[in-house]
Amino acid sequence: MSAPVIAAPDLANGKSIDQQKCYACHAKKSGFGNGDMIYTRSDSKVKSLANLKRMVGLCNSELRLDLFPEDEADVVAYLNQQFYKFKP
Repeated sequence: MSAPVIAAPDLANGKSIDQQKCYACHAKKSGFGNGDMIYTRSDSKVKSLANLKRMVGLCNSELRLDLFPEDEADVVAYLNQQFYKFKP
């Protein structure tokens, strides 16, 4: 048996999912109509890459976004590259 191959995250897919399934909710939640503000606010709840993974997973399950695990990984990779810059 060989170990499963883990594909590199697809940043374009992560961005697409963020724009389609996350941005509008975050724009409403921010109160300013800008969905990206939730990622850059000073009182962010996301303080680590592990926490970012948990938050994406929580949104996926609680809001029934129907994302596959690889989609969650793509969103995490995109958000980390675009906003958070946590080291792996």
